[in-house]
Amino acid sequence: MKMAVIIVSAAALLIVSIYGVWLGLYPEEYDPKNMHYVLWKHGLSEHINLDDAVGGMTHDTWAVNIVKGMSKEQLNQRFGYIRTLDEASPYLRLCYTLPDTVGELGISPQGKEAVFLRDSTWMVILDGGKAVDLVLCKGY
Repeated sequence: MKMAVIIVSAAALLIVSIYGVWLGLYPEEYDPKNMHYVLWKHGLSEHINLDDAVGGMTHDTWAVNIVKGMSKEQLNQRFGYIRTLDEASPYLRLCYTLPDTVGELGISPQGKEAVFLRDSTWMVILDGGKAVDLVLCKGY
């Protein structure tokens, strides 16, 4: 019994230590290595500033996987709100219209529906009502 208490206590201390070190190394919620971002990315937590989460996607290796297969309703729920092409700024609409614009998976938005995540420069390309690619509209 005494040994079991020691083992459980040691395991709990180890978990708390790992949690503390992880948060200490990656304290910013916009860092894709931050614990809150990682949990949010995998759908295990909703306790994150969504603007920070969208910002963190910029440095996420496979950000497209966060949105792929989602409907507009699911995107709206996951990100708090989305903007249609008509609601986007002229700069972001330009990203949609340029012929060399392609997403992370190489899909072009022309002729497809597109929405933007919150007030960010992330454009989600939809085909058949589902997200198929993600474009970071930057530098146009």
